Amino acid sequence: MRRRRHDGAALVVGLLVLTLVMLLGLAGVGAARIELLLAQNETFRENAATAASAGIEMAISEISATDPMSDTLVTGRLPGSAVYEAQVRFLGFEHALPQAPAAHLAGAHFEIISTGRSARNAVDRQRAGVLRVVDAGGETNAADCEPVAPRRCHERGDLERLYWQRVPVE
Repeated sequence: MRRRRHDGAALVVGLLVLTLVMLLGLAGVGAARIELLLAQNETFRENAATAASAGIEMAISEISATDPMSDTLVTGRLPGSAVYEAQVRFLGFEHALPQAPAAHLAGAHFEIISTGRSARNAVDRQRAGVLRVVDAGGETNAADCEPVAPRRCHERGDLERLYWQRVPVE
């Protein structure tokens, strides 16, 4: 019987398997790093959205505290690196509100556009519409609340959120 020589074949196969395992490990590390960056970016986008929502809430507080019948700007910072800037625009009055007879109320319409910014240039923009019931000071085309329809009567100082939406960032 003749013996074949296989000296070193196991070493070569072992090195090839080790190289293949190492390449798979490096690919896994690269994929994990990308997943980490994507998760961080999503966190920054959520922080920007939270800041934009906070801007809307602060602008609504400003509208409730005062009667801003002109455009105003509300800015602030959240804990961390998120900031907001909310532009409040007065759109006009609505005089046909359901109200008690002789109440002489009107609805002041406002539009709020809030932009939230966070780290890595994450930006979110939101728009909201608000109606604040104020004294009209004169005659109105108001609809009586009762007995025409069982509707909610508006009272001075009421605040209604009319709409909310996300808007694209330019």
